Amino acid sequence: MAPRFVPVAAALSITLALAACSAPPTPEQLPFFEPGVEFSVNQVGTGCTADGAYRAKVSWDVPPSMSSKIEVQVGDDRSGIFARSNDATGSDETGDWVRDGTLFVMVDRDTKMVLAAVKAGPGNCSAPVVEAPGD
Repeated sequence: MAPRFVPVAAALSITLALAACSAPPTPEQLPFFEPGVEFSVNQVGTGCTADGAYRAKVSWDVPPSMSSKIEVQVGDDRSGIFARSNDATGSDETGDWVRDGTLFVMVDRDTKMVLAAVKAGPGNCSAPVVEAPGD
């Protein structure tokens, strides 16, 4: 039998696919917190944009037994990086782009372990009440 060889491009694509699958998924049950981890997203002030977005304060507190090298990822695909910190306790403010349902996921930068995940609430940005004619 002749030896079998896998083309380099095919081997590389298999390796990359396996690496992409190794990142932990966002937990299905939200909010999610590892034991002892505190993570919150709260509206700052009462102002909202015309399309219902608001400024929020993202706060975290990770126990000393866990890594303090955290990253806060944003969006359903977690492709946006909102904050990176080497402090176990901290906070940062967003711009006026948080909306009801915006996903925030905090991960340990070293292990990629999901430490917490929450979806932002509607804040004070409820839809305007439309009255029927004659009311």
